[in-house]
Amino acid sequence: MKKTFLSLAMVVQTLAYAQNDLLDLLEEAEKTEKPKKEFVTATFKGTKIINNQSNEIPAKGVLQFMILHRFGSFNNDFLYNFFGLDNAQVRISLDYSLLSWLNVGVGRSSLFKMYDGWYKAPILKQKKGGWPIGITLYGSANMIGTRWPNDGLQRLMSDRLIYVQQILFSHKASEKFSILVAPTYVHYNLRQSSQQPNAVAAITIGGRYKLTNRIALNAEYSPMINRNTGWDGTQTTPFNNALSVGLDIETGGHVFQLHITNSRGLSDPVWLTQTTGNWLDGDIYFGFNISRVFTIKSPEL
Repeated sequence: MKKTFLSLAMVVQTLAYAQNDLLDLLEEAEKTEKPKKEFVTATFKGTKIINNQSNEIPAKGVLQFMILHRFGSFNNDFLYNFFGLDNAQVRISLDYSLLSWLNVGVGRSSLFKMYDGWYKAPILKQKKGGWPIGITLYGSANMIGTRWPNDGLQRLMSDRLIYVQQILFSHKASEKFSILVAPTYVHYNLRQSSQQPNAVAAITIGGRYKLTNRIALNAEYSPMINRNTGWDGTQTTPFNNALSVGLDIETGGHVFQLHITNSRGLSDPVWLTQTTGNWLDGDIYFGFNISRVFTIKSPEL
């Protein structure tokens, strides 16, 4: 009996030493294991740079309400029109993040009474010390709401539709500087003239530079690769490329965006392919974007 007890004691002691050795090895492995790379955050402070989408979306379960307001141009009796307010354009939108990587929304713009629905999906995020860029997919379907002219021609509901698709490549180079490049495809179901193509390709280049802890300078330029002509078919001069400059002002967790731009429109296809303003002629519009978020579903702890 005594021998059996001594044998069991030796086995237990051996197992204990073996366990301690294993724990030591695991602890040593944890020390030598490479630290986990963290995702880069706050590449841009808002979900829009100015006109174009940024790579950012609200957190899962968060509803965002946005108002985009654009006054009349500086060269169109600016003071007489009460600082452009009499000729203002407005857009309202509502979006919700169903998942941490999927945001959907709807909006309505006053110019051409445009309705739209969209999705935005960050599919790849930039990592600190790792993968250098973020990749986000964005697409919208837009419907012209203005009445058809009384010209006797038969038109389909689908003739009102315009589609936009973008791939957003973003990079936060430092705490102060971020950049975004967005190849863009715009498709019109109905051409406005025989000279206008159904498909227009463009590319947006946007950036953000942080001036202070609460103020950042934003800019974006969206050159069209194949330009088109006017809505009424009579304009022979190509539309201009949209160029915008603005300030982001952080106020209590929200971002108030002020900007000047040569684009009067606020919906995707209009500002991308139907910009009529010219900076050199003073055809510039002052505007702002403001948002309010509501937590509908609290994140799980």
